Amino acid sequence: MSEKQIVAQQHDIIGNVHADGDIVFERTTHPEAQWFYQPVNLGLFIHFGISAVHGDLDISWGMMDNPERRKKGNGILTPRQYWALAEEFDPKDYHPEEWLRAAKDAGFTYAILTTRHHDGFSLWPSEVSDFSTKNYMGGRDLVREYVDACNKVGLKVGFYYSPPDWHFDQKYRSFANASRSAKFPDRPHADIDHNPIEGDLPKMPVEHYDRYIAYVNAQVRELLTNYGRIDLLWFDGSVSDISKAIKIEEIRALQPHIVVNDRLWGFGIGDYNSQYECRLPTEDPGMPWETCHIWHVGGGWSYVRNADKYRKLEITVNQYETCKKWGGNLLLNIAPDKNGTVPEAYYKAVKEFGDYVKADRNK
Repeated sequence: MSEKQIVAQQHDIIGNVHADGDIVFERTTHPEAQWFYQPVNLGLFIHFGISAVHGDLDISWGMMDNPERRKKGNGILTPRQYWALAEEFDPKDYHPEEWLRAAKDAGFTYAILTTRHHDGFSLWPSEVSDFSTKNYMGGRDLVREYVDACNKVGLKVGFYYSPPDWHFDQKYRSFANASRSAKFPDRPHADIDHNPIEGDLPKMPVEHYDRYIAYVNAQVRELLTNYGRIDLLWFDGSVSDISKAIKIEEIRALQPHIVVNDRLWGFGIGDYNSQYECRLPTEDPGMPWETCHIWHVGGGWSYVRNADKYRKLEITVNQYETCKKWGGNLLLNIAPDKNGTVPEAYYKAVKEFGDYVKADRNK
C-alpha cells in the first residue's frame, strides 16, 4: 500500500472530508492573520505523545490491528497496551525552545504541536478529561512549555487538535484498521485487546455522543483561552454531526486573528486547504493551501525507528519550490523521542534547508 493510499484510508477513518476541487475559501480578513497568505511560509509540525515511549510505534495508528503493517515489521500494540504507555511517559529532556529556535533561525514562521491526537491523551492538564497530564506526570503542562518557547523565539503558535478520540469512544469503535473495507470485506471488527467482534459494533448511545461533543468543544475552548495568543488551529478529522461541532464564529470570537484549517467542517469552511498530506498538488490549487510532509525517515508521524535520519535536501527543496510556484505553505514534521529530544540530524537538516531558503529569498 502506498503512502498516498495509507493517508486516504486514515482520512476516511477519522472522517476527514476531502476539500480538493472547486472549493472557495472565504478566508479571514483580519489584518493580523494575513501573514499566513504570504508564500512561502515554513511551518514546523511536531508529533509528540505517549507513543514515543515505545520507540517504534506510530502515534495513534500503532494501536490498530493492521496485518499489512505487521508484515512490514511496524510496531503494533493493542489499545489497552498503548494507553498504558501514559504511565511511563515522562519527557525529562523536553526543551522545545532548542528545536524551535533552530527552525526560527532557518526562516520558519510558525509551529504546530499535537496537543491531542486520536489516541485521546492530552498534553495539557485538561479539566474535562481523565486521560491527560492532569492525571499523569504530576499535572505537567507540555502545551504551556511549547507556547512559552514559541513566544520566546518568535514563532507563530499553532495547535493541532483531533476531534476523534478513540480512548473516549473505545466501546463503540473498531480497532481493526481497514475493517469492512472494499479490500477486506470479511475482516471482523476488533476490541481494545484486538479480539474479534462478531457482527456489528455496539451502537453509540445518544447520551454518550452528547458527552463527547461537550468534551471536545470544552477542550477547544481550553486551548483557546488558557494560553494567550494562538495564531493557528489545525483540526485533524471531524465529528459525525457537524452541527454540534464548535462553530468557527466562536473560535474567532475567542481568538479574532486566528487562522483555522479546513478539516473539521470541510467544503471550504476554514481559511485554507490542508488536504495535501504527504503529497504535492499536480496543478495550481487556485486557493490558499498548505502541504505537510514527514521530514524524518521511518514511515510514521511520531517517533519510530529511523526518526534519527532525515530526508535528502533535494526532496525538501522540491517541496519548497512547488509551494513557491503555486503560493502554498510547507509544513515539515519532526518527532521528539520519549525524552522529548530530537536528533542531531534534525539540526543538520534544518540548517541546510534554511541556508537554501535564505539564499533563495536574497536573490
